[in-house]
Amino acid sequence: MQRLLFVWMMILAMAQVSFGQEAEKMTGRWYGVVNANNEHLRVAIQITSRAGVLSGTIAFPDKSPAVKALDSVRLTAGLITLHLGESDLVYIGQMKPAGDTVFGHLIWGNINQDLTLTHKEISAAELYPRPQQPKPPFPYHSEDVTFQNQADSAWLSGNFIRPSGVGANYPVIVMIPGEGLTNRDNEVSQHKMFLVMADYFARNGIATLRFDKRTFRGEDGMPAVEDIHGAARDAAAAIRYLKTRKDINPHSIGVLGFGFGAASAEIVAADNPAVAFVISMAGLGMDGMQWSEQQQQVAGRAMGMTEEEIRAASERMKPYREALGSGKSWLETRADARKALEEIYDHSPEELKAGMDKEQFSTADIVSPEMLSILRYKPVSYLKRIRCPFMAIHGAMDAEVPAEPNLKGLERGLTENGNMMVTIRKFAGLNHLFQSCKTCDASEYATLEQTIDPLVPAFIAHWILQLPAGGR
Repeated sequence: MQRLLFVWMMILAMAQVSFGQEAEKMTGRWYGVVNANNEHLRVAIQITSRAGVLSGTIAFPDKSPAVKALDSVRLTAGLITLHLGESDLVYIGQMKPAGDTVFGHLIWGNINQDLTLTHKEISAAELYPRPQQPKPPFPYHSEDVTFQNQADSAWLSGNFIRPSGVGANYPVIVMIPGEGLTNRDNEVSQHKMFLVMADYFARNGIATLRFDKRTFRGEDGMPAVEDIHGAARDAAAAIRYLKTRKDINPHSIGVLGFGFGAASAEIVAADNPAVAFVISMAGLGMDGMQWSEQQQQVAGRAMGMTEEEIRAASERMKPYREALGSGKSWLETRADARKALEEIYDHSPEELKAGMDKEQFSTADIVSPEMLSILRYKPVSYLKRIRCPFMAIHGAMDAEVPAEPNLKGLERGLTENGNMMVTIRKFAGLNHLFQSCKTCDASEYATLEQTIDPLVPAFIAHWILQLPAGGR
């Protein structure tokens, strides 16, 4: 009996030692990456041991700054189990003998995938490799600059790049970024499109000026973003600044706009002899309201709605569209649009009312000043006044600003008034950001390593360099 008791005591002691050793190896900070809805999310887990009891925390810093205390941390027979009830999260893993890696599986809501943890902290930059992003040393001149838009009493910050060497005969592109509070690199999903393009241009004899879109603090809750006309005035100020420099060709200054920035490029180029050429990347060629209606139809079909249901929904929303197109100020339009949405809600099917209340419905789609300016934009009124060479390019798989109707609209608006210096190009297999794509929708942007298909900046550079002096 005593011998049996001794054996059990030895087994228990050895188990305690084994647990203690395993627990000691498990303590510390662990890092991994989980894929959620086409996004990479870092996972940070902290395991601590106190009086033989394990506890821990978990965080997803790319989703939220919150650090959550785990409900339980269990170590049994070499398997670590973590549980967080409020997030419906369970992780089960096994440590590698060396103690530096845990191989496991994560179940978190609708996520069900393998997750490897190590002690190596993961930076945000490591989540999305961007092999095209330029790295020093650079074989060209780069200079941070500021210039003033006197019309709006606004100062702009940007970066001027030109090829190395002496001489002042470089053509130069003013690059206008797309929608929202976009920076000088037109950065979307960690892709710095304009930076990659500027690097290529400088290596091939073309200078660039990139600038951050300005912001302002408006009254009455006005969003801190300019409209396309303000962006056009900023681009005009950039051109005036460039004409003061001695290291570029002042007669070969062009504008390049991406997305809604292309509308600003058209606005600044209309009747403006200072603009030598225009490049529209994924720009609108149809009226803004028409584009918006087409996008809503596409979204409706994606949701499984029939054509009859889409038409009925469009008809119900007609008073709202009329409020947006009224020509009133943004603040007045916001009030009219909300009133229109409230009335639409009152006459909507009960199924819709069951999904959201009146307050939610009437405030769900209030547009920003920038979006309102796009909805009211009529490209032809500016295109017919552009006399300089014009290039319009699109990704054939663009899901945001479809290539076919918009390229046709741009070409028609330019050529019907006699501009014969028009180049139209559609790039097969490329999305809105001019990336080679698979699904080609916005959710895929971040997961693609390619920032821009190299053929695109090469095509633009060749077109600019073959223009006659002054772009005319």
